[in-house]
Amino acid sequence: MPAGDVLTAELEKYDWSALRSFVGGAASLPASIRSLVSAKSEEEAEIAERGIENIALIQGRLSECVTPLTSCLVVGLDVAEGRGRDRIFDLLATIAGGYDDHVDIDFVGPVSVRDCVRRMADKIDLYAEELKESGNASCVDILLMCGVYDETVRGFVSDAFHAALELRSCSGIKDLIEVSLEDLG
Repeated sequence: MPAGDVLTAELEKYDWSALRSFVGGAASLPASIRSLVSAKSEEEAEIAERGIENIALIQGRLSECVTPLTSCLVVGLDVAEGRGRDRIFDLLATIAGGYDDHVDIDFVGPVSVRDCVRRMADKIDLYAEELKESGNASCVDILLMCGVYDETVRGFVSDAFHAALELRSCSGIKDLIEVSLEDLG
């Protein structure tokens, strides 16, 4: 199945209008996800990312629709290029570091950061590769949370961090990697 079809299939798994968000439903999320995945410019990626954030996650708070959003973003990594791809990593890092216990729970619905991170873990090799190749700080955050929530991948994450510390591509985020290694335990 072509990569674009895989994204379409993933988007169609969910009843977006029935999912709760910070603006009520999440019916407009599929269009924003498609726009982000296909973004060719920084401006297109920024508009799509902002559209997603304003619906699904605000200032670290997550809503019910963020769980299927996570699955779609993970699938979207396979087809996204350029700025859209970078923004997907940023969104996944925000979700991984988000919180699901807040006063709006009756309005935004139940959500589990742990479930979201489990969905992200399907691409753990990709995050490690992206970290090592480009020094992507968002991948540090995603990898850390994968290791925090899933002890079976903790060793892999630790090894990836140690390898990244030796790379020139990661020299600008060395402190972040070291702190993340400490947090990993």
